[in-house]
Parts: sequence; C-alpha cells; structure tokens
Amino acid sequence: MKLLQLSSNNLNFKTINFKNGLNIVAGLQLTEDEKKTINGIGKSLSLILIHLMFGAKLNNNKPKEKKLKDFLKEYGEFQLTFTHNDKEYQIIKDFSKPEFYINTKKIPQKDYPSKLNEIFILDDDLTFRRVFNCFARRYGGDYYSDPLRQQGQPLTDYYQRLTNLKLLGVDTSLVKQQFKVKEQINKLEKAEEIIKEYEKILDKTNLKDLKDEYNQLIQDKKNFKIAPNYSVIKEEADRLTKKLQILRNEIQKTKNTIEKKKYNLEASNNININPKEIEALYREAQFFFETKVIKRLKDAQNFHNTLIANRKKRIELEIKELLLELEKKDNDFNIIATKRDKTLETLNTQGALEEYSSIEERIKYLYDEIKELTRYEEALSEFKKEKSTLNVESALIKEKSIIYLEKEKSHLEKIENDFRKIVKKFYDNHGGSLKIKDTKNAKYLYDIHIEIPRGSSQAIGEVEIFCYDILLYSLNQKIINFLAHDGVIFSEMDPRQKAMIFKIVIELINKYDLQYFVNIGENSLNEILEQDILSDEEKSYIEKSLILKLFDKDPKSWLMGTEFN
Repeated sequence: MKLLQLSSNNLNFKTINFKNGLNIVAGLQLTEDEKKTINGIGKSLSLILIHLMFGAKLNNNKPKEKKLKDFLKEYGEFQLTFTHNDKEYQIIKDFSKPEFYINTKKIPQKDYPSKLNEIFILDDDLTFRRVFNCFARRYGGDYYSDPLRQQGQPLTDYYQRLTNLKLLGVDTSLVKQQFKVKEQINKLEKAEEIIKEYEKILDKTNLKDLKDEYNQLIQDKKNFKIAPNYSVIKEEADRLTKKLQILRNEIQKTKNTIEKKKYNLEASNNININPKEIEALYREAQFFFETKVIKRLKDAQNFHNTLIANRKKRIELEIKELLLELEKKDNDFNIIATKRDKTLETLNTQGALEEYSSIEERIKYLYDEIKELTRYEEALSEFKKEKSTLNVESALIKEKSIIYLEKEKSHLEKIENDFRKIVKKFYDNHGGSLKIKDTKNAKYLYDIHIEIPRGSSQAIGEVEIFCYDILLYSLNQKIINFLAHDGVIFSEMDPRQKAMIFKIVIELINKYDLQYFVNIGENSLNEILEQDILSDEEKSYIEKSLILKLFDKDPKSWLMGTEFN
C-alpha cells in the first residue's frame, strides 16, 4: 500500500501529499513567545485522520475525542487516495454521515471493514483494522503503553493477542481452539452458579414424600376398576367430540364462503359503464364520436349489463344453496352435541370418570413438582459432565501447544534473534529478549514476553515499542508495506536514539521500498540532524522528506487551518 494524498474540500485544510519512502509532518516554531507551542497544531491529528478514513472510531465517552468528532462533522468532506497492488483507490468521507465512498461507490458503515479486508485480501485471522493498528500506532489511549497494545485494549484481550501471535508467525489454530473451549467452560460455570443459587431457595424437604405419593398413585391408577362398559362409552364420547370439532370447522368455513359471495354480489351492483360519460369525456378533449361509434358503445353497455345481471343471479343462487347447507350442518351439530352430552353424563353417573380423572390430575401435579425440584440437580450433573469433557479437550490442546513450541523452537529463536539485532542498534551491551511461552492462563495458550533490561524507563519502553514494530514489519512487510508512528514515541528518547530510528527506517526504505509516515516536533528534528550516526546523505534525505510543515504562529498555518480547542 502507498498513500498518495489526504485532502479536504475545506480550503483551510493543509493537503498532505505523500511520496515513496520517508514522509514527515513537522511542527515548527516561528515565534519566541513562551505561550505559543507546537502542541495541538495537528501533527498527531494527521495520523489520526488517516485512521478515521480507514474506519477507526472516536469514543464519545472521551471528551477530547468527542470534541474532535463534533468538529469533523461540521468541517467538510475528506479524501484519501492510495494504491495497493497497482490499483488506485479513493476514499471519500463526510463525518456528518455514516457511509463511506470507495472509488465513488457508496459503502454502508457496517460493510466498510469487510470491504477493506476484501481490498487487502488478508488472512482469516487478520482484519485490516487490526493490522493497520499494528503498523500505524496513533496518538492517545494506551497504544504507546506497551508493545503489545496496538489495539488499545488490555493485554488480556484475545483478538489483540491473536493478531500479535499471527504476525509473529505462530500457528494460531490451537489458540483459536483453546479460546473456544475456554469460552464454553466459562459459560457453563456462569450457568452453574445461577442454578446453584436458585437451587438454594427450593424446598427439598418433602421431595421423598412426593416421590412416595407419586409411586403409590401410579400403582392405584393401574389397579383402578372401571365399569365394564366404561371404555366403550368413553370411546363413543371421544368419537362424538371429534365429529363435533370437524363439523364446527365446516360450519365456519361455510360462513366464510357466504360472506365472500355477499361481498362479490355487492361489488357487482357497483359496476356500470355509461356511454354518455365516455362521450362527455372525449367532448372535453374536443374529440367527437361518429354516430356509429356511439351506437357501438351502447351495444357494449347492454352486453356488459347482461353479463353483470347473469353473474348476480348466479351468485344469489349460490348464496341460497350455501345457506341451506349451513342450516343442515347446524342441525347436525346440535343433534351430535346433545348425544355427546348425554354420553358424558352417563360416564359421570357411573362414578368412574370423576375419580379416575382426579387420580390422573394428582399424578400430573406430583410429576411436575418432582421434576421442578430435581431438574436443577440434573442440569448441574450434565454441566459437570460437559465441563469435564471440555477440560480434557483443553488439556489435550495444551499438550499439543507445548509440543508445537518445542517443534518450532529454532524458528522462535530466530525471531528473538532478529528482535535482539534491532535492539542492539540502540544499546551496545544488551539486546533484550522476546519469548513466546505457554501461558499459565490456559485461555490464551501463549504469552508473549518482551523485555529490554531496565525496561521500566519510559525511554526504554519507547525503544521496545519501536523495535517490536520494526520486527513485525520485517516479518510481514508484504501485507501493506506501510509503517507509521506518532511523535510521542520520541518524547523520552535521547537524541542518539531518535536518530537511530530514522537510520533504521531509511535502511528498510532502501531494502523493502517501505513507505514510512511520522510526525515530529522542531526540537527533536534538530537534535536528530545533529547526530553523527547519520551520514550527510541521510540527513539530507530526512530534510527533503518534510512533506508538510505546520507552524505555531497562527491557526491558519495549522493542519485544519483553524482552532477547535
């Protein structure tokens, strides 16, 4: 990927024209007024805007980000052009609207991330947004608090860790399997806690009594003596009840048909064709019929009226037939209903139905009570079985991961050695370490340990971040071949370390045709250009790479061309 231009239809905006290789946005001081500062003139905002054009979001819960969001809504339209795989793209974004445009095609906000993934054809484990965050750390949040927090998430975040492992060349299939298993275990444990709490409030003291009564009633039901003809009468009652239901449905169906017929009859009464109205209509348009045409219209009216009259007669006849059919079905229904009622009365007079039904109802009640009291125990038992199975599966995955680390030992040592080579350019006596180990928290399977001795120092922490980012780029330079940092990375470094960053970047530009974007303040820039570790040619290249100069003197010379707090 190569960025070409970031622009806006707001004429106050300072267009950024990118070029191959090194690109620097510099904040320069023109006034000696101590109250003036190069902070807040848009250096960091230049990289943030690129992120926003690529779909990053601002957090309304953070006052500064909300102010920027509100400002951008009123500012105007932005355009970002870039090339990837020899194809040029233009992204257009109006921040007062949700959608994006790519090469004039409207992309809904929800589809935008997947469209970027499609353009850059990334691995299933990698999304463009997460990859871009790794290769272009922006200002703010926790992006510069730790080498592994490129997404601004806690170190325990699964997808942040998955992305780092993937970019380090680790096979993540076991990581994904383990995460899925652990998520299932967590859900089971949460459900288990809820059930245990609910189980405490249930009264189990009479559970055995309920089971005893239930078993006794089951036996009583088996031994229950019913009158000899009871089953025959009951079958007859059931048959009559079923027949009544069928008749009830047929009666309703007939009523519905009658209503439809009546509606059609009413509609037929409202149909009329009047040739005089047609003639008057055409007369208004200054068009006159010949006499023979008027006669044909009248003939057509007569023919139509005859058809309507015949249709009405047919519908009226059908309604009469349906009413007779309905009357017959009503009579049949009443006869069968009377017979069914007498049959049920016979069953009750024999004294069998009421007592038998009472036993059945009590059995059903006891069954439901026992089930309610025991189903939580059964659920817990099932949870324990499933959890045990998942724990076994997790242990097997863990075992495979240990075997994998042993198998890939030489590859992982090479990655660490590459990291150490980068670190040694900053520190002569030590190269630090980068190790991938099996984690104590099996949910994530692998831990990444990055350390430069005396790494608690802020400056050493920033060197750690830079060296790790360079390592990831070196391992994955074909993904987007772009790298960026915010000027905050220089904040605690000494001048030599700052200069070393540019020396390493220039080497990568020459080796891989890297496009590197960074913003920097005037003091840091001057310190860098004074360092002997840079050749005159490298210093000249840095000076020629200043693609945009922002000045403190007046808001018009800031990135946005105006002040917005």
